[in-house]
Amino acid sequence: MIKELELNGFKSFISDNIEFGNLTVLTGLNSSGKSSVIQALLLAKKAVNGDNLYLEGHGNLTESRNSFVKDGIFIKCFLTDDSFVEITNEIVSNNNIVLFPEIIHVSADRFGPETSIPVSTKDGKLGRKGENIFKAISMNEDKLLPEILRHRNSEGDTFLFNLRAWLGIISPNVTFESFIQDKSDSSYSEFNGHRAKNVGFGLSYSLPVITALLLGSITNNCMVIIENPEAHLHPRGQTEMANLISLCVESGVQVVIETHSDHLFDGIRLFAKKNEGFYDKVKSFWFELDAQKNTEMSVVKIDSDGRIKDWPSGMFDQFSINSSQLL
Repeated sequence: MIKELELNGFKSFISDNIEFGNLTVLTGLNSSGKSSVIQALLLAKKAVNGDNLYLEGHGNLTESRNSFVKDGIFIKCFLTDDSFVEITNEIVSNNNIVLFPEIIHVSADRFGPETSIPVSTKDGKLGRKGENIFKAISMNEDKLLPEILRHRNSEGDTFLFNLRAWLGIISPNVTFESFIQDKSDSSYSEFNGHRAKNVGFGLSYSLPVITALLLGSITNNCMVIIENPEAHLHPRGQTEMANLISLCVESGVQVVIETHSDHLFDGIRLFAKKNEGFYDKVKSFWFELDAQKNTEMSVVKIDSDGRIKDWPSGMFDQFSINSSQLL
């Protein structure tokens, strides 16, 4: 499991340490550094794999250097067994790291309602935009899920039955089918018998999130990273998504989420209140920029009752601000 991330001179970070829990919640203002934490984790994974230190659409490390730091970029990722991987500018070093987790990443720019989704001929892994999702479902549909993730409305204990059940809770009264067209390396889905473009965005956006969480629960040594799991979901659906995320963590998966949703965050707090000891598994952070556009990070602690003792100014307080002006 990933324990800690040290960032120096990377994007908007001057010098910061982020401690990870079983569940890590990254929230804050736009362009304040949340996504940079995720990008640093992905770079660490690439470093361990010996891959090129380049993230699609983000350029190389030179483009990511903070101009306020003279020594360039330094990223160090620590694991719970005290092994680490270190990136100093373009140079990678580690102490024979062997237990770096498998990462399943669902990005904010994932596919919405598409008439078809690409299928990879190489493997059954879920792509960050949702590529290969229906092949991943097909390859894992008969695998048993951990008992804690088996939904009471599911027709069985396996992956596909529970995927359908959870989708039906996030978006009630929805049925889902997927189809793979091998000769064209493509796939498509139907919701309630209709093509994806004829139903709401919420279904298409939440399907890869649910799939990633359930895949994480049947993958050894796995971290699931999800950007904006609440996208296009009604507040009730966002609260249900928080419940699923929390159950996934309880099943043994390390989860990192980036979110702007008070409903999702409150859902995690409610789970912490109802489930003894869960609060201690959660690490939450609030990000904003200072006058020089560098990241300032606050630790947000959830107690056993799901409450926040020191609530950062600006964090999920807009409802109260707006309400006070309506009184």
